[in-house]
Amino acid sequence: MPKRVKLGHHYYYIVTVDELNSGGFRGKNVVIEGTIEDKPLVEFLPMELPGYRTTFKVSGLRVEFSGSPCLGKGEWVKVYGRFLGDCIMASAIETKRAVFTTEE
Repeated sequence: MPKRVKLGHHYYYIVTVDELNSGGFRGKNVVIEGTIEDKPLVEFLPMELPGYRTTFKVSGLRVEFSGSPCLGKGEWVKVYGRFLGDCIMASAIETKRAVFTTEE
């Protein structure tokens, strides 16, 4: 099994996108690193809490985050979250300048 790292109250497996595509980590907490491929899409959701959802891709894998982190195309990120098979529901995003988290 890959190494694990702790962030907050949870442990995350340090994996690559190829390891995620093999299918062994569905439903598990994972962390991946890479650069943002396209402009992140920040959506305002007036009927839900929190009020914003941000989506972007890292190495072809879609990442969703509840909130509006200050991110841009080409920025290096480390994404912590639960792998759902086709995307990662991020609970934290680490950049060179900041760490963005959601409530647990």
